[in-house]
Amino acid sequence: MLRVLLIEDEEPALDQLRRFTLQYAPDATIVGECQQVSEAADFLRHNPAPDLILSDIELLDGNVFGLFDQVAVSSPIIFITAYDAFVVQAFEQNGIGYVLKPVQYAQFAAAMQKFERLRQSFQGAALRQLAATMGAAPAASYKQRLVSKTRQGLYLLEVATLHYFQLRHGVTHAVDGQGRAYVLNETLSQLETQLDPAQFFRLNRAEIVQLAAIERLEPYFNDTLTAHLRGTPPTALTSSTHRTPELRRWLGLK
Repeated sequence: MLRVLLIEDEEPALDQLRRFTLQYAPDATIVGECQQVSEAADFLRHNPAPDLILSDIELLDGNVFGLFDQVAVSSPIIFITAYDAFVVQAFEQNGIGYVLKPVQYAQFAAAMQKFERLRQSFQGAALRQLAATMGAAPAASYKQRLVSKTRQGLYLLEVATLHYFQLRHGVTHAVDGQGRAYVLNETLSQLETQLDPAQFFRLNRAEIVQLAAIERLEPYFNDTLTAHLRGTPPTALTSSTHRTPELRRWLGLK
């Protein structure tokens, strides 16, 4: 049985999603209907994860991507929206489909068919993996690339080429070895969970550094450390007082 959560703030559109869902899968169960990000977050905190989420993007209390800052979302999502500007962000956040309004049933059914194919493929792979590992813990998966959206287009950034991440005027920037800075949608806290902790370290509230980019370290005021980075132009980043002990342990220093 398919368990579906609907997130939509316009009643006619919500009714259409309900009808299309049951038309496509008559035995499906609509486990919840939310009109706001806060409602969806509350539902996901207190209920089992649905098999699928059908979600609008612009809701009564803001953008649905704020949901991912409030609660862990493990369910695949088909985004259904009147805007085409969120495609990249959608597929970075559990998105498996992107349907533009006004929605035609054929478009909806195609997205649902994609979900079914992915679901069957995943279930088969999961069973094979379970048989192969016999309970071994899966290896953590960290981001290998990030996306920077600019007026000129989308830049695909290989994480290995990025020397550090820095908060500038409230906006996260990724900086490479040539000093080129790229704006990111992610917060530094989000990046902390997405990047390999064996390679990246949070120096302070505003900066994350890559281990391979550090050329040398030197003591600084109040027992902190300044990391001098390779590349051009020369860059120096300083750890905060409360992060310095952890930095020393991370680098294998006493």
